[in-house]
Amino acid sequence: MTFSERMKEFLDQGTYVSKEFAARAGEKAQDWSEKGYQASKDFLAKAGAKAQDLGERGVLMLEIKQLEGQAQKLLCRLGTEIYTAFTEREETSINMDSPDLNPILVEIDHIKKEIEKREQNLKNRGTPA
Repeated sequence: MTFSERMKEFLDQGTYVSKEFAARAGEKAQDWSEKGYQASKDFLAKAGAKAQDLGERGVLMLEIKQLEGQAQKLLCRLGTEIYTAFTEREETSINMDSPDLNPILVEIDHIKKEIEKREQNLKNRGTPA
């Protein structure tokens, strides 16, 4: 075999190896790309779910604070009604069925149940990560 034939054979082998290497590298790059895409997709789905959960928690906590504020106002109203009953109307006793007190007490009880329901909902969601 002549020198030029050997060189041609050597170059042909180099070309074949280069083509094979490039094909494998392309397959690997595509595989990595697909894995990266899937990982990004999974991460974004998890992040979206977490953001939604945190948003829902925030709404529940805000609702609880608002209900607690309403209950506080009702307690002040209740105290004012009791004070008025004893001082201005000079009543000697009052009870829960009093027409001035009963609606306030019923509303306070309703708010208390709503707060408990939202707190239970928060508790059922578990602690934030």
